[in-house]
Amino acid sequence: MSRCKNNAVKKLKAHSPEQAVDILVEKFPLHLNPEQTALARSLQMEAAKVWNAACNIHRTIYGRYGYWLSEGAIKALLKGKYCLHSQSVQAVVETYFECCERTRELHERGNTGWRYPYRRKRFFTVTWKEAAITHKGRILKLSNGWGREPLIVKLPQRLANTAILQAQLVWHRNQYWLHVTVEKPVLLKVQGNVCAAIDPGEVHALTITDGEEALVISGRLLRSLNRLRNKVLRQLQRAISKTKKGSRKRRKLLAKKYRFLNWIERRIEHILHTVSARAVRWCLERSVKTVYIGNPEGVREKDCGRHHNQRMGQWAFGKLRDLLAYKLKRHGIELIPVDERGTSGTCPVCGEYTRQTGRVYRCGNASCGFTGIHRDVLGASGILDKALDGSFTRGRRLPGKVEYLRPQVLAPQKAA
Repeated sequence: MSRCKNNAVKKLKAHSPEQAVDILVEKFPLHLNPEQTALARSLQMEAAKVWNAACNIHRTIYGRYGYWLSEGAIKALLKGKYCLHSQSVQAVVETYFECCERTRELHERGNTGWRYPYRRKRFFTVTWKEAAITHKGRILKLSNGWGREPLIVKLPQRLANTAILQAQLVWHRNQYWLHVTVEKPVLLKVQGNVCAAIDPGEVHALTITDGEEALVISGRLLRSLNRLRNKVLRQLQRAISKTKKGSRKRRKLLAKKYRFLNWIERRIEHILHTVSARAVRWCLERSVKTVYIGNPEGVREKDCGRHHNQRMGQWAFGKLRDLLAYKLKRHGIELIPVDERGTSGTCPVCGEYTRQTGRVYRCGNASCGFTGIHRDVLGASGILDKALDGSFTRGRRLPGKVEYLRPQVLAPQKAA
């Protein structure tokens, strides 16, 4: 999925850099019949042949003549030789050269362990550009060249009238998915100058404050879903390990495992979207222009036992931060990472640090004795103070109103 959005953005800028649209990628699973599944499989195998040919030609010419062929030369050599749309073949070659360019950049930075593309592939992601896409209502027709059978899929209702720039056929978790690059109208930008701060956590997913009010979004449902995933996977892996490779029972257990992973991951992703969307809505209601978010890398790298390490390992902080970044950016809000060291343990009254064990903050200084505020709210307030003033301020004002929110996974409605 690395090139789907990037190519569309480059093409849009080339045509009209002033276009008032945002380029986003929508992903949805495909429910294909046996004929469509066979066609999708053959297309991915054909795309793999293009990749293997590009890799082989590129390396052979250099080995014999000491000369690296250009991207255009390889496109010309492979033109019209595969059962794919001509631009789908070009997209595979472009992906190959992008991998070479990224590897070269990594080598220049000193990461010499990365290798240039060399492995042969059996399947490869198929990309359709705008010229190969016919879109009418919810029916999407993906051309595979003149005289060849197209791949026809049904879009979700939310994409029925959306302009589609690119599409990619991706195999994920024992199922085909379609990643489509779409145009969406630009959202209104925030015109305020308010600053806010976010303290991410594993128990409470996000705590956000602007100094006056605070919102605490629970992450306990995420924890329970992660525990359920670990428990069921343990049972399935035990059963799979007792079967023979290639047996019917093993295939059934693997299919069951992938179905469960699809089910649980979509619920986890739904919760992450819900949490990020609620935080963005909170910022819009208060005209927040800049958001500072704590970077918990120090906490994640600390070894505190296998149970704690497992929770830290499955804490999807990076994904949640990425969701926040792109949703805030659409409204013109900047997300800036800040070192959160000491923010949840430094007293706002006396300024002394005390290691905390409960959810309510308690100052360890006997002469101070400050207490009564949620530890994560104090952490978000400390991040804001640290970002704006450069250090912790003694006697700073804390949020007067704290709201708590528990996100939920909505059950799908049954058809009448």
